[in-house]
Order: sequence, then structure tokens, then C-alpha cells
Amino acid sequence: MFKAEHIGIYAKDSESLNKWYCDTLGFIVTRKLEKPSRPTIYFLKSGEGLQIEILPTTKEWRKRGLEEPGFRHIGIEVDDFEKAASDLKSKGISLHNVRITGKGWKIGYLEDPEGNVLEIVQR
Repeated sequence: MFKAEHIGIYAKDSESLNKWYCDTLGFIVTRKLEKPSRPTIYFLKSGEGLQIEILPTTKEWRKRGLEEPGFRHIGIEVDDFEKAASDLKSKGISLHNVRITGKGWKIGYLEDPEGNVLEIVQR
């Protein structure tokens, strides 16, 4: 009955964060909401699954640990973990906490430019 449709990320610089997701992870803009004298809101998608909505904010960002209560990461599935890690490394991004789970999935973490945690996973 219910289907998750998007995740919202409030960003200090929504334009730059949108560009990073597109340039770094290959997301595409599926929709823009533009209003006069307000930064653009972007909806991004990569393949099937949830969209990411990037919205502007003027609030200050606060760092939270990975295991603190509440929403903490966006899982991004890849077909080839090593290839994805190599591609990210060529863009100056290193994955951390890389490991194989008890289910045999390979996972690793990175942060986007505004500190949001992303989990790369190959199942």
C-alpha cells in the first residue's frame, strides 16, 4: 500500500550538492522546483529506487555519529564494489569502514560535501 518515494536532504548549498551527486555518483535531475528569490529544489535519481530531494536551508549543520538514533545514511547499491571504489578514488574520495557483512555483502562509507553519510553496498 505504501511505497517510499524520496529522501529529503537539506543543504547549505543545494546547487553545489546537486552538482556533486550528479558528477560524482551519476545521479540525474528528474525534477526542479524553482521559485523567484529562492534556491532551486532538486529531485535526483539513479536507476530504480528512491529519489533524493535536495532542499535549501540556512540552518547550521551538526555532525552526528553513524550509530546515533535517527536517519543516518543512504544506501547506494552497486553491481561491482571494486569498480565503484576505484571510480570514487579517481575523484579523490576514499571509502572507509569497508567490510564484508555476515550476509556476504560488501559495504563501505563516504560522506557527501555537506557531511551526509552514504553507504555503498554490493549484495
